[in-house]
Amino acid sequence: MNDYLKYFDKFTFIIIIIISLFGILLICSVSQSLDQPYYLKQLLWLSVSLIVFFIVLRIKTEFVFRSSLFLCIVLSIILVIQLVAGQIIGGTKSWIKFGFIAIQVSEFIKIPIALYVANILSKTKIIGWFIFCKLMFLLGIPFLLIAMQPDLGTAFILTSFVIISIFLKRIKLSIIFISIMFVIIGSFLSWNYVLKPYQKNRIVSFFNPEKYSQSSGYQIIQSKIAIGSGGLSGKGFLKGSQSQYKFLPTRHTDFVVSVLGEEFGFIGISFLFLFFFILFYRQFNFKSQTDREFYFVYLFNFLILFQFSINILMSIGLFPILGVPLPFVSYGGSSLLSFFIGEAIIFKIKINNYLNI
Repeated sequence: MNDYLKYFDKFTFIIIIIISLFGILLICSVSQSLDQPYYLKQLLWLSVSLIVFFIVLRIKTEFVFRSSLFLCIVLSIILVIQLVAGQIIGGTKSWIKFGFIAIQVSEFIKIPIALYVANILSKTKIIGWFIFCKLMFLLGIPFLLIAMQPDLGTAFILTSFVIISIFLKRIKLSIIFISIMFVIIGSFLSWNYVLKPYQKNRIVSFFNPEKYSQSSGYQIIQSKIAIGSGGLSGKGFLKGSQSQYKFLPTRHTDFVVSVLGEEFGFIGISFLFLFFFILFYRQFNFKSQTDREFYFVYLFNFLILFQFSINILMSIGLFPILGVPLPFVSYGGSSLLSFFIGEAIIFKIKINNYLNI
């Protein structure tokens, strides 16, 4: 136990806690104008996440990697059941309810996918057609199941595994060219036969939000107003007009950074960016002993970076609104817990490297 405490990455852990508490502070602010004390729920989820974090920290990484495919299959089956018999909450079948607790299964499937993709990448030198098809099959099933809920934001985040895999490994050029062709064809078919009208409106309004200021462009406009009105130092805690007077929708989830910009200004956003930069710097600079551990560290932390980037770009109007929360900050117990579980595995990998086990 003393060895665990000695080699436990305390500094990075503190950074994650600070970011999470920063999120609770912002959720506390917007909760004043909401019908529920979401900040108390998020505080409870943070407590649960910390307990689970230290439980996962005691599990052997070998067992975690071996169990990854099994967990992918189990969670995919649950996603199928969810589609068939799930309860619609907020317009999607993304949740499973246990009394007063709602669990979003799609958040947790990211972890075993990252583990199994790390296994695959560690056993290949170049991504050929067989490996590529294997990856597409592994990612395609949960992607489609989640998109059918419909939760395009979470489904889109899974594409981060493909992006980082291409950067981490060499890939045949023929795969890239044919994949681009399939993306173009798939986009055409999705636009005409898959996307619902409100999803199309979100994309169209992204290019000209002012034209749709009373409908799908409303969120983007209000988010920009909130961030811009904060100026250098912000209007002050609980003093944001867009968030406190309910002009800004989903301000405790997708647009929580807009609340930060309005109430704490450029300085507040800069501090949050600084903490995330430290987190990514420390995690990406870690040297692991085995290839699969290295790939998992990069896959999971790139997923966080990817989701972080999409949320920020969404909030300032540089990316279509997909309903992607800000990691560790936005309200959402399932999201917070899944990130803490993934980071617990990474922290355990770090400890193992120091102990040479």
